Amino acid sequence: MHKISEAEVLPSSTVALQRKRVMLVDDDPIFRRMTGTYLESQGYEVIEAEDGLEGLKFLRECEPDLVLCDLLMPVLNGVEFVEEVSIAYPSIPMIVVSATESISDVAKVVKCGIKDFLTKPISNPDNLRDAIESSLEDADSHLSDQRDIATQWFRVDGAEMPEEQELHWHLEYLAQNPSAAKDFLLALLPEKETSQGDWKCTYRLLQSTDVMPLVFDYAWLISGQFVFYLVDSDSETKHGAATTLLVRALFHDYLRGLKSQSTDLNNIARILEKGIDCAHCASPINVVLGIADVVDGTLSILPAGLEVRVSDQNGSQQIHSSRRLGELSAGNHQVMDLKLGNRCSISSSRMGTSSFALEIIDKYPN
Repeated sequence: MHKISEAEVLPSSTVALQRKRVMLVDDDPIFRRMTGTYLESQGYEVIEAEDGLEGLKFLRECEPDLVLCDLLMPVLNGVEFVEEVSIAYPSIPMIVVSATESISDVAKVVKCGIKDFLTKPISNPDNLRDAIESSLEDADSHLSDQRDIATQWFRVDGAEMPEEQELHWHLEYLAQNPSAAKDFLLALLPEKETSQGDWKCTYRLLQSTDVMPLVFDYAWLISGQFVFYLVDSDSETKHGAATTLLVRALFHDYLRGLKSQSTDLNNIARILEKGIDCAHCASPINVVLGIADVVDGTLSILPAGLEVRVSDQNGSQQIHSSRRLGELSAGNHQVMDLKLGNRCSISSSRMGTSSFALEIIDKYPN
């Protein structure tokens, strides 16, 4: 039996609407013309904007399926443009195509949720096509919010990737340039203060510029869990930066996939260790994982190479380090059901080089 295609039953105007619309935001007219011509040959409808301000105007007039943008642009630069779009149009996937060498700029767009970053010049345009197709497929299947750009830097399944899909300062570069790696990790640190409901969490991190940093990160779950980790990127000499980035990527990917569900530290440790085991450029590293459940008022800590002290108004408790993350740390003893009370602090330090403290505070105690 002959199957009738959509093209045979739908009006031509409806079929035309099935074409994906790509907005290309770049101040280089030659790059826009060459890239636009190629994308049109691949069946895409292309809208061109010469800077971020014009891009925002076009976004309001005609929402595209995907945005390609440069970072180095006049009027409204690419970083500002990405920040605006990620807030106003969070469902639109974005790909950055840029020749920038600014580590801090890349870190800023990573924090905004950029899922792909291609470097100029693009030697093989098919790599751009593949990146666009992948991003659109993720968006159509609602997977675009479940992966972090850093995930793509790790060959955890043995597959090769096009050179452009690794940043110009890819993992080998970070390994060979500790100063750049340190700047990049520090630029990814989250806001110093965060709140949910009656609870506020603040942290302070003091450290020497002579060593690779302690790196802290966190996420709130709808269930009322404040999930966090602290990594000593200096504890693994060769792959410290790469392993820390892998921890960050897998941590957020896993938690985004949970939606409204709760989690536990053993599950997080197992996910992170699986990634370390599979990645070619990651090694065991010193970490501590924690969950503050503000609904039931409890704190759980899983030490994985880092030692921490937990304090409240009733005293303090030292939680000693155990096997490192990557060395079956999911089996380490987990300290559970510590009481948050009205105020609780978790602290750690490296003798003479750094100190960290996290405060978890009930803003409206009884």
